[in-house]
Amino acid sequence: MKREQFRQLLSERIVILDGAMGTELQKRGFLDGAGAPEELNVKYPERIRAVHRDYLAAGADIIVTNTFGANRPKLSEYHLAGELESVNRAAVKLAMEEAKPFNALVAGDIGPVGAYLTPLGQVTFDEAYGIFAEQARALSSAGADILIIETMAEIRELKAAILAAKDNFNGPVMAQMTFTSDGTTVTGTDVLSFAAICQAMEVDALGLNCSVGPKDLAALAKIITSSVSLPVSFKPNAGMPRLINRKTVFPGTPEEFVAAALEAFGHGVNMFGGCCGTTPEFIALLSKMLKGKNPAPRTAAPHFYLSSRTKTIDIAATDKLIMVGERINPTNRKSFQEELLAGNFATLRREARAQVSDGAGILDINLGLPGADERALMARAVEEIQEVVSVPLCLDSSLAAALEEGLKACAGKPIINSVNGDDQKLAAILPLAKRYGAAIIGLCTDEKGIPRTAAERIAIAERILAAAQKYGLGRSEIIFDFLTLAASAMPEQLAHTLEAIRIAKQRWPEIKTILGISNVSFGLPARQALNSAFLNLAREAGLTMAILNPHERWDAAEDAIARNLLLGRDSSATAYIARYGNMPKKTQVAAGVALPQDRQLYAAVVEGNREEIARIMDAVLESGLSPLETANKCILPALAEVGEKFGRKEYFLPQVILSAEAAQAAFAKLKPLLKKDSGFGAGKIILATVKGDVHDIGKNIVAAVLESHGWEVIDLGKNVDAETILEAARREKSQLVGLSALMTTTMLEMEAVVEARNKGALPFKIIVGGAPVTERFAKEIGADAYAKDAVEAAKTAKNLITPP
Repeated sequence: MKREQFRQLLSERIVILDGAMGTELQKRGFLDGAGAPEELNVKYPERIRAVHRDYLAAGADIIVTNTFGANRPKLSEYHLAGELESVNRAAVKLAMEEAKPFNALVAGDIGPVGAYLTPLGQVTFDEAYGIFAEQARALSSAGADILIIETMAEIRELKAAILAAKDNFNGPVMAQMTFTSDGTTVTGTDVLSFAAICQAMEVDALGLNCSVGPKDLAALAKIITSSVSLPVSFKPNAGMPRLINRKTVFPGTPEEFVAAALEAFGHGVNMFGGCCGTTPEFIALLSKMLKGKNPAPRTAAPHFYLSSRTKTIDIAATDKLIMVGERINPTNRKSFQEELLAGNFATLRREARAQVSDGAGILDINLGLPGADERALMARAVEEIQEVVSVPLCLDSSLAAALEEGLKACAGKPIINSVNGDDQKLAAILPLAKRYGAAIIGLCTDEKGIPRTAAERIAIAERILAAAQKYGLGRSEIIFDFLTLAASAMPEQLAHTLEAIRIAKQRWPEIKTILGISNVSFGLPARQALNSAFLNLAREAGLTMAILNPHERWDAAEDAIARNLLLGRDSSATAYIARYGNMPKKTQVAAGVALPQDRQLYAAVVEGNREEIARIMDAVLESGLSPLETANKCILPALAEVGEKFGRKEYFLPQVILSAEAAQAAFAKLKPLLKKDSGFGAGKIILATVKGDVHDIGKNIVAAVLESHGWEVIDLGKNVDAETILEAARREKSQLVGLSALMTTTMLEMEAVVEARNKGALPFKIIVGGAPVTERFAKEIGADAYAKDAVEAAKTAKNLITPP
């Protein structure tokens, strides 16, 4: 099916997707718990055919292949990596054969890799891309009509999957993410950021699947339909699972499910299906109520989104000037250059935090540095900055290769700074913006040099605009820079800059403008006065965004002397220099006021300042604070604040991991100094992902956070049976066992561990967690506690050993 046909179909009528595959196979007794569900495509195809047939008979227009876990890493867990091609091809073949009599479509299903991308995990962006590309090729060659990427929880993994799907499949691509009850993914991405990124990367439809119950998901669907113009899908679970008569049961009814679907229909959703716990009965009622209806009308104002992993701004919806911080630039900063060359990013992170604190809504990253690998440096800098601030980024480089590495590392929708009117530059940079879903700054100069007049700059802007449209970039992705020249050298040119902004605003009201403000004061005294005056003149002309130093403050922002120079009324800057030439220079540093050593340590853990931990620890211990006091008065309270920030949604998983790593580095310095009888150390805990489940993303995060709180963690890995867990608990004499499950089909294995513990009268306590696990389920299986995330796991573990 062609992409245009798919979008046309979705614009004309409501389309019904099928329901759950895994839980339906489990319900029918088709899963033995030992093998991969995808292996049934080859070994027992009739079992899969039966599920497909029932969904088709219920009214599904699109059925999804049984390939959710049919990528190389997941199949490798079952020693099936060599069968990847055959498993995927068989899934498509049998689905197509069942779909043909119903004139239905087949969507090839692509699920997550099963591990976080760097820096959250160990999988690189390129590795993830390769994994998804391999599966996409298999599904494409087998004849799938559509590719559906679903149940994604990490936005960069989704971006890698979208690129791989589009590169290896000539048809419609759908993208779906899974969200928690607070409307964010476990890594902090909100629904609007997900929608903005998917629209920028031009998927054919986006949507929500799995996640929370249908009612909550309907509210999230409304955010998407009111924010972007793409078709939207809605595939919730049948509620959250419970244990009834020793079976995992989803409590939602078809009637409750369809009531939420009707609410989502009213918001303008185009496609409806079901995820975990839904059955052919759900799809039958869904089809009866919605199939063939015209989609509800949607009205969305024009948007110009920029986003980070956790935050989206719409620069089309504000009249306020947007400040782009310029300070992440090592030019003429020797110590900063030396740090970057040595792989030390402490100043970079400090500058990022300080600029955002002073009002920067976007951060420019310019790392052109002699002797450095700018590609690697750009990628690392993007990762480091994204760990400490939540604003969108502006990737500033003249090297296409460096920009591409930065785009791969970027978790949101960034800006590329910049492209000019040179045909070679346009051909090198514009395809990157199109491919990775980035906005672009069009610098209004070309191979001939700096244009002298406003009219010449507008002419270059028109060429850039025409080239951008040729590559498929809309006007809402373009920001023009009409050049800021030094008032000391060419003051007469500034009037042309301001005039070009006025013309652009009138001719292209949807296009935004930007200037690098600090260039205007190069070579002159009292630069802040001139910068401020020029900024005000540019804003009066209609400037949208400004690249500047957010730390600068100047009381005389409307100083007539500075304005006279900028407007060409002060020849040779005579009056300006007479007024400001002898004023002392002001400097800004992002480091702030030096704190006492113990507060520095506290701040380093809260901020995740890994590079500085060793130095700060040495200073703290030399100050006379004992190792035990250092742990109890600095490190552990800092981690408690991190937990509080996480609870308030000020921090997300990346920041929690960063702080955990900093705390681990601090404890590494402390442990040799602590006496065994000092009372230090939280205890020993066994962690395992239960039998049949090959996912350990969440468990690995829990392990890192527990270790940062002083726990000795024995990680047994994934797909671990009850006997192995109990044997390890006995051998290690552990006080706690933590069990993880990511699949609803493996949750019951937790109960097997609890029963074996009780039968053997073993003294350890059990904490359970994972995406489908709830507190109610934990109580029903007899677990001692439930933890919804890594931060809560650390608190819960402490309370189980030493109750508050």
